[in-house]
Amino acid sequence: MRSRSSTVWRTGPGSLLLLLAGCATSGGDVGNAVYVGETMVRGYRPTSTLVGTATAVDRARYPAIDVHCHWSVDDDPHAMLRAMDDRNVRSAVNLSGGWGDQLDALLTRHHAVAPERLLIFCNVDFARAGEPDFDATTVAFLEDAHRRGVSGLKVFKSLGLTTRDGSGAIVAVDDPRLDPIWAACGRLGMPVLIHTADPAAFFAPTDETNERWMQLQRHPSWSFAGPAFPSRDELFAQRNRMLTRHPGTNFICAHVGSHADDLAAADRFLAAHPNAYLDISGRVGALGRQPFGARRFLIEHQDRVLFGTDRYPGRSDQPRYRIYYRFLETADEYFDYYDHPFPPAGDWRIYGVDLPDDVLEKIYHGNADRILPRPGS
Repeated sequence: MRSRSSTVWRTGPGSLLLLLAGCATSGGDVGNAVYVGETMVRGYRPTSTLVGTATAVDRARYPAIDVHCHWSVDDDPHAMLRAMDDRNVRSAVNLSGGWGDQLDALLTRHHAVAPERLLIFCNVDFARAGEPDFDATTVAFLEDAHRRGVSGLKVFKSLGLTTRDGSGAIVAVDDPRLDPIWAACGRLGMPVLIHTADPAAFFAPTDETNERWMQLQRHPSWSFAGPAFPSRDELFAQRNRMLTRHPGTNFICAHVGSHADDLAAADRFLAAHPNAYLDISGRVGALGRQPFGARRFLIEHQDRVLFGTDRYPGRSDQPRYRIYYRFLETADEYFDYYDHPFPPAGDWRIYGVDLPDDVLEKIYHGNADRILPRPGS
């Protein structure tokens, strides 16, 4: 057996526990292995003996708009539409539109097939900040993209974190050189879906106290601990200053605004920024382990939360829709937030929040309907 990473804890006198993340065998299996003393269990994934309700939710109760998808030009739009029909997904938003040839190809292959169902957000190369024509050419690009049916702008988490301009300096989220971009999006009615920072564990040392240790061993580039990166608090401060400067622009903050592990912070953020919305993509695992707090939060902020998965309809590893529907619509207890041979984020299970129908309808599509431009508008 080959192990890509491991850590060791003592479990009692004379015992040693060794947990291996991303453990690979000659057969290609990937998972966790546990040693206690001389005994090893490979692919450790204990089955709960809890007897409870297991509700299969294959279709959303109300037509859903998935505001957080990523697909490429090679993906078949007709297969995606069939998958959307199967899951009751009315529209899906591709946040990986890019610019130039990539954007042209996506608009031709996907948007043109079903412009009201396969929406496209474009992207901007923020490394160009500081070039003499950056502001003017980027605003012109957004205006042209809007005319061609692009629905919004997606900003990846590299802004503020790793993107550097020509001088080598990290481009801050609230860099004044970017203000014309946010202003143009507001003027054009194009929402900005922005990913800033990440879970708190990604900014903490990757040691035995980190609850996402296994995830960070599999994805070491997701660790932003240490002085090479801005702090998580500084990234939030940059984002918040930028939102305050542009009250006329709608910002959808991805992944519960990176506040899924601190819903009190999410409360404060939404209270301070009326132009901010949150999507739940990629964070049902974090929300579902705190069902009382998550239910309170989703009901209290029912007008500010949007449905998203960080997948796309028709993707081969497709169970995320069923898991999200089950989380939102049922009171099921203690179920997996994933369909992998190992927990992809942290080693816990989740609970459904059983939202009222009027709240479900807003989260599934009502809020997105309010802020996404309609094709041709």
